[in-house]
Amino acid sequence: MTPRRRKRLSNWEKFKSFILPKSRGRRSFLLVVGILFILLIITSSVFVYADSTHKGEMFPRTTILGVEVTGLSKEEAVIRVEQEALTALKQPVTLTFRDRSWKVDPEELGLDIDISAMVEEAYRQGWNRSWLERVYRRIFNKPLDVQIGLSYSVDRDSFIKKIKSIAKEINQDPKSASLSFDFANGKLNYVHSREGREVDVEASVAILERALISSDQRTAELAVKIQKPDLSDEDVQTVLVVDVMGNTLKWYNKDKLIKTYLVATGEPKYPTPLGKYYIIRTERNPVWINPNVEWSKTMPPRIEPGPDNPLGTRALVTNAAGGTVLIHGTKNLVPGLHSHGCIRMANWAIEELFEHVTVGTPVFIWTSKPIPPPPPAEGPAQSPQDPGLGN
Repeated sequence: MTPRRRKRLSNWEKFKSFILPKSRGRRSFLLVVGILFILLIITSSVFVYADSTHKGEMFPRTTILGVEVTGLSKEEAVIRVEQEALTALKQPVTLTFRDRSWKVDPEELGLDIDISAMVEEAYRQGWNRSWLERVYRRIFNKPLDVQIGLSYSVDRDSFIKKIKSIAKEINQDPKSASLSFDFANGKLNYVHSREGREVDVEASVAILERALISSDQRTAELAVKIQKPDLSDEDVQTVLVVDVMGNTLKWYNKDKLIKTYLVATGEPKYPTPLGKYYIIRTERNPVWINPNVEWSKTMPPRIEPGPDNPLGTRALVTNAAGGTVLIHGTKNLVPGLHSHGCIRMANWAIEELFEHVTVGTPVFIWTSKPIPPPPPAEGPAQSPQDPGLGN
């Protein structure tokens, strides 16, 4: 039997048989696929068209300098940002140092804010994505949350010039407290200390720049380096001034007179030395040790603390005459030239003063009129005698 010969199909017939297969199931499948494909094309076209209708608008949830510009055109976005953000940035910045302040105009410093550049960047970030992503974000409310910061330029030389001009009003060298005394008229002169101040120009420029680009913080503290003096006002408190012939001891706090006390000073043979001295030791309830000098020969070798002690209840040792000149108490004060070089105060008075005196307290001893010479029978004046302060 002769085999049947298969009919050869033309290319068109092959294509037609593929599109319109004889199998009913295959035809149904292809029909569904075709319909879905057509729907996909139509839907995509609709989405592309819908996306294109927003072309030129700022993408959802776009903010520039904190200003919402969603849906606005570039031109509208520029106007809104200028109205809501740029106005604040054009306000003066206040620089402060303690209780002083200086107003700084942004235009004076050449501040140039490029709103258009910021809008362009915000627009680019929103639209520089595939249309599929853009459509997806719009349909499912998944905005990009585009946030654009400040784009600006400044004239740095103007910043430095401005800070340096303010620095001239602030900068100063430190000055130590100092004391001087006019031994001719007994006048105490006190020069108050002064801190040193120097504006840190570089740091202050950075502070000013940050303040200029902040819309809600238009006040800033300058960066200032503080240098303490070697000797401040806090280091100088009590100052003592003794007038030998005036029989007074004046207690000053710096250059303010606090109190004046009556005193007894050295008799003409043992005059209290004049000059500037310091307290080198303080003694509460001193012990007296007999120094074995002419005036103490009839006294006991030692007297314990108490009101009958020759040094009273308190003693302040000065560096005058090798430490032999004391400011000390006595229970029976008689103002005048009666001591052997020391400065005597009533016990109650030195107890009061004692609490305000420390090692290093300055003591100026002067005389408001000449000290008389000792009687010829006593010979020439001598240095103060040992007061007998025990250790």
